Amino acid sequence: MDDKNTKNRGLKNIVIDEEYYTNLLGMLNASEEDRLIGLQCIKKLNPARNFVAIAFLRKNSKTTTDEWNKNCKTIIAFQETLGLATNGPLKFKDIYKAMKKEKEYKEENGKFFTVRYIEYLQKNLVEMDFIESVEINVKLKGYDK
Repeated sequence: MDDKNTKNRGLKNIVIDEEYYTNLLGMLNASEEDRLIGLQCIKKLNPARNFVAIAFLRKNSKTTTDEWNKNCKTIIAFQETLGLATNGPLKFKDIYKAMKKEKEYKEENGKFFTVRYIEYLQKNLVEMDFIESVEINVKLKGYDK
C-alpha cells in the first residue's frame, strides 16, 4: 500500500484496534519506507479517538521523534495539547494523565491503555527471579480480550 491508496479511505473514522495496532507497529519497526507509509496512515486518523493507541505506537516503535514531528504534525500538536511530550520517551503515567484530560473517547482510550499496561506489568513481573508466573485478571466493560 502506498500513500495514494490511503487518501480516500475514510481513515478519520477508523479506530485502532488490536490487529491494526499490531500491523502499524510492525510497519513502524520495519524499513524506512514502511515507517513512512505507516506514519502517513496514522496522520490521517482522528487524533482524539486514537490518541492512546498512537501514543503507544510512539512509545513502542523504533520511529524517531523527528520522523513523528515531520510526518504527523497535527497528531503531535494534538498530543501536546494533552501534555504529552513530543521529544523523548513517553511514560505510562504521562499517557494516563493525558487520558484524564481527553474526555471525548474516554472509554475506548481507557480500554486500550489498560490492555497495554497489563501486558507491561505481566512481562516485567515475570522477569523477576522470585516470580514464577503472573496472572492479572481485569474485566473491562464491554471489551472482550
